Amino acid sequence: MEVLYQGSYFYSVKKVQESELLAETVFLDTRLEAVGTLLVDLKSFRIKEAGWEIHRAPDPELLGRGVLPDLKGVEAYFGAGRALSRAAGGIGGGLVRGLLTECVRGIIQAETYVTKYRGFPTEDDYERWWKQEHVDSCRFYKRENMGKNHWFAYIGGHRRENNLFNRYKSMAVYRRIDGSLFATGSFSDSFHELNVQLSFDGDRIASCKAAFLRAPGSFCIESLELLGLFNGKSIAELNKKEVAGIIGGPEGCIHLVDIIYDTLVAAGDATAATTDSTATSATSRG
Repeated sequence: MEVLYQGSYFYSVKKVQESELLAETVFLDTRLEAVGTLLVDLKSFRIKEAGWEIHRAPDPELLGRGVLPDLKGVEAYFGAGRALSRAAGGIGGGLVRGLLTECVRGIIQAETYVTKYRGFPTEDDYERWWKQEHVDSCRFYKRENMGKNHWFAYIGGHRRENNLFNRYKSMAVYRRIDGSLFATGSFSDSFHELNVQLSFDGDRIASCKAAFLRAPGSFCIESLELLGLFNGKSIAELNKKEVAGIIGGPEGCIHLVDIIYDTLVAAGDATAATTDSTATSATSRG
């Protein structure tokens, strides 16, 4: 098979100076290299500094670096999307907004290890609060026995102190000998690991398959039953909201939504004109 596209994300969240978290997201593909960073207060998750750098891009006008003072004081948590769009939506054709959105997601995941700073006396208190406030955000919490502390049992007894969260996502698109496209997406982070494979007939999905290698519960894996709903859908008609509508919400897995959408974007990029002067590879992400 001929390789048409390769791209990857890496992001991490670290505790720095005992009072702050530093989240950094790096995106790399053949045409692009870019970084987004958020420095937030450890207790409030309020943004203290937000910055970006674009090192490689098909359009030289996109290269550069900057800070986003309008984001200072915004809570890097659920609901930050509008503020990110206002402050960063136009930079890099949307690339910077996508990078900072990934930073926010990482901070939310890292909260697992800083619950005492967030005002929860015990991990059980945090677990109960999460199940009350976010039960509809995840199939795991929607379906698992709410009377047990499943999340902290899943992550085990080790508690992180400095490096709190890591995530890696990689997408690749290939052209088979018969001319059809095949795409893969890999997702691995501190708590989850999964892989997706998409085959295409023209611009339509011929098959969508996935596998979980690590997951908090059996109900996560059962979300794979929904993948057949993608068959026959075209790449162009599936934005992230529509992907989430098919396999997201309390009946799906947001991480499966994430990697399927990123892989679909990669497949769309691979078939688009390579002479496009805008940074399309990551502009619609987030």
